Amino acid sequence: MIEQRLVRIEQELQRILPDTADTQWFEEVCGSQGTAVDAEIVDRFCEPARDLLKRGGKRWRPLLMVLTAEALGGGQAGELAYTLAPVVELPHNGSLIIDDIEDGSDMRRGAPAVHTQYGIDISINAGNLIYYLPTVCIDRSVLHDTAKLQIYSIYSTYLRRVHFGQGFDIAWHRDLSYIPDHDSYQLMCMLKTGCLAGMASEIGAAVAGAETQSVSALGQAAQRLGVAFQVMDDVVNLETGNPGKMRGDDIIEGKKSLPMILAFKRSGGRKEELEQMIREVQEGHLRKEEVQSVIEEVITLVESLGALEEARNRAETLYEAVYEDFSRLLPVSPAREELLALLLHMKQSSNS
Repeated sequence: MIEQRLVRIEQELQRILPDTADTQWFEEVCGSQGTAVDAEIVDRFCEPARDLLKRGGKRWRPLLMVLTAEALGGGQAGELAYTLAPVVELPHNGSLIIDDIEDGSDMRRGAPAVHTQYGIDISINAGNLIYYLPTVCIDRSVLHDTAKLQIYSIYSTYLRRVHFGQGFDIAWHRDLSYIPDHDSYQLMCMLKTGCLAGMASEIGAAVAGAETQSVSALGQAAQRLGVAFQVMDDVVNLETGNPGKMRGDDIIEGKKSLPMILAFKRSGGRKEELEQMIREVQEGHLRKEEVQSVIEEVITLVESLGALEEARNRAETLYEAVYEDFSRLLPVSPAREELLALLLHMKQSSNS
């Protein structure tokens, strides 16, 4: 069943960002009629976004939206939610393009980061384009204008928040000496990663016509899911490496991930040693093989301090709390059971 849902989601993504940006598509998304346009040029500046989208992704955010809508409003609400899948998935991909530029990342989803292939200028434009392109899906939706306005409000609120989350992340990794506390880290995750999950659940609930209180409660639960996902992502980055990326690249980028925050908190007399190793990695004076060697030393130290285990335990506790939240907030239905199964899969797949 999930596989069929993923096929539907991919179809909607293809519809909003097709392989060929012809004149009809351009006129529809730009609202301009009878304007001559060089489709080849349009294709050129859409290609970085199209490339990243075709590399795949977990697509759990639009799944969360569709299942929330269906659990609350039945099959018709689920069908309407599918048409809004790009509203949740495209901004996520846009944030990845911009994030890779800001962090100087080399890889994304098993291939070179798009800005290294297409150039920084056109990639920034593509990333920003797919923040706003999916609003076309709201405009063309058959939902009542009141529901559309509600979804626009949800969308704009969460898109503002995600930029604040990214701002915290950038400010922290530019300052090696600054180590945020756990509450600050959780706020950053809630804004940067939790936001798009919160957006997904709130839009799903809005499509189903849920009461404002229910929409808000589901959004809060989904934001906590985003935090759990981010914490586990931090752990996997140091344990095995995230799929399509180099193990420990968070260290190179200076990310203040939860394992690193906990490691600094526990480091005691080894704090200066840890700082020095990270500084060596970030200064760019080492050869590639030397960088990886130092990263392995950092990871070994972080693991020996028990920081990885503690971070993983916190992520698992969050997943369990989120599971209880959705069990309580959604009425019993096949869609709710699929959603709960999705949560279990997300937790278990991070342990594999």
